[in-house]
Amino acid sequence: MRLQRQIQKPVHETFNDGFLSYGHNVVLRNSTGKRTGESFTEKGKLAFKLVSVRDQDYELAGSMNASLDLKVKTPFPPSFRNVTRSNLKCVSENVLYDVIKVDWDSNKRYLYFYLQKVGVLDE
Repeated sequence: MRLQRQIQKPVHETFNDGFLSYGHNVVLRNSTGKRTGESFTEKGKLAFKLVSVRDQDYELAGSMNASLDLKVKTPFPPSFRNVTRSNLKCVSENVLYDVIKVDWDSNKRYLYFYLQKVGVLDE
């Protein structure tokens, strides 16, 4: 009887495709209260790994009147439970994204961000 060698899964997953800052846009106003623009306020930063997009992910984005440009996987930080997920924005490499949806796995170890490109931050 010959035993076949089993390939071990890595203990930790690597997130080495970049960093993602998540937060919200804050409206800037002048002294008279007139709106002068918006500024991104960072709530946290996560390392991410690019993930392949499935057909049902594109359908999900289409049903929400959005276009899916990027899907990334990140670790699930405990502090993310307190973040308001409505109107959430992300920035990666000076590119601003709207968060279409944030999903997590059954063990709540990983987050999946579905992102739509909005524009470039001018900083």
